[in-house]
Amino acid sequence: MTTLLPLHRYTRLRTTDLDEAEATAGRVMSSHRLRVIRPRDFGARLHAVDVGSSTLLYAVYYGEAEVTALAPMEYYTLQLILDGAMDVVTERGRCRAGPGQACVVSPGERLRLRFAPGTVQVASKLPRDVVERAYSSLSAEPADSLAFGLEVPADSPWPGLLRLAVDTVDRFDTGILPPRAGLELERTLVTALLLAQPHDRTQAMFRSGGARGYRAAGIAAEVIIADPAAPITLEELAHTAGVSLRTLQEGFRSRFGTTVTGYLRELGLDRAHRMLSSADTASSVADIALACGFYHLGRFARDYRLRYGITPSTTLYASRTADRPA
Repeated sequence: MTTLLPLHRYTRLRTTDLDEAEATAGRVMSSHRLRVIRPRDFGARLHAVDVGSSTLLYAVYYGEAEVTALAPMEYYTLQLILDGAMDVVTERGRCRAGPGQACVVSPGERLRLRFAPGTVQVASKLPRDVVERAYSSLSAEPADSLAFGLEVPADSPWPGLLRLAVDTVDRFDTGILPPRAGLELERTLVTALLLAQPHDRTQAMFRSGGARGYRAAGIAAEVIIADPAAPITLEELAHTAGVSLRTLQEGFRSRFGTTVTGYLRELGLDRAHRMLSSADTASSVADIALACGFYHLGRFARDYRLRYGITPSTTLYASRTADRPA
């Protein structure tokens, strides 16, 4: 039985021609110079697929080869060695990766890679803006540039997630990766990278409560959704989530784009709309507003009209007359 190679449906290159390998790999990644020690031993294979705005790759050099980037990198590169070995040299340092080991190269780096014969790797090309937007969501602060450490801790989870992403793509037997699946794989990989791989803003990210706030916002949202009618203060929500109120507020802004109060208001408006739209309701607008946590009826009517384009009373009247016999 033939064992299928990772990303086998997305073959971009299979050649023993040096120029073809250099040109094709340069289009998938970035322009580089490819040099081999023994041309007669050379061979290369490259599989690549887009996941969201990023790229997943499987690559093999069958002979000893050296790759030198012609310009500083414009994206983040994650590389995991499956077999063989790779020496990585950048302006920030150098490292050697063997089977099961990985490295991260950041934008702005001048890169040189040297592959032992038969080196096999899976890798990911992550656009700078994708990683920096994710950092801003986690930390609630902007990131004009972000530099990761070259070497990867032995217990880091993202190399395993990189393998999982490749395996997941291969499970779609049509050879077409659904866009939403690609975006989710990209999001998971980038988040794990930011939380687990050391970078020059790691301390600032955790000191500001960004990652903690992001997680706490999810916990608090689950509490609210589980019982939206339950009276609970912001302080109680923060205590339940295990963070300060300030950290919780920052988490809601980064995760949901609004404050805790704004999130509660939107959920309350959704619930009020469902109740007002129920044809069998016997409650008044005031009763429903109070049941959904709105104690200022004028403000409720204003917010409802801004959200749905009609007044609460109009929604209620329409629901009561919709099924009335002519």
